[in-house]
Amino acid sequence: MKNFLLSQRKKGDIHKPLLKKENRNINDIFSIYETRRINLDFTVQFKNIWYQLTEVQPVTVRAKEKVVVETWLDGTIHFKLKEHVLNFTILPERPKREKVNPIILTTHKLNYKPSADHSWRKFNLAKA
Repeated sequence: MKNFLLSQRKKGDIHKPLLKKENRNINDIFSIYETRRINLDFTVQFKNIWYQLTEVQPVTVRAKEKVVVETWLDGTIHFKLKEHVLNFTILPERPKREKVNPIILTTHKLNYKPSADHSWRKFNLAKA
């Protein structure tokens, strides 16, 4: 307590200068943080603006993962996943949903019906 009172009596600026590491992280310190989910098409919506994550990222990105959205004091937006800043582009509007048929790896027709003499047709539920 005595040191505190002595420091109050001294005149002048008693603030310490920031370290280099602290100076680099000043934007992280004064950011507003929110979380968002990555959609199946690797888009993120934040404040009615759609962002498309690019294919090249510093970390593996999966759909449905949660990202941290940082809003810096200058108003810029940054997405972070596992402490890595993600690359993105701003979309002009909400992306349109495309109806895509699922990829099926099979050798037979999709609407396969067994033949009349197939073993499945010989099974009788009444006897069982």
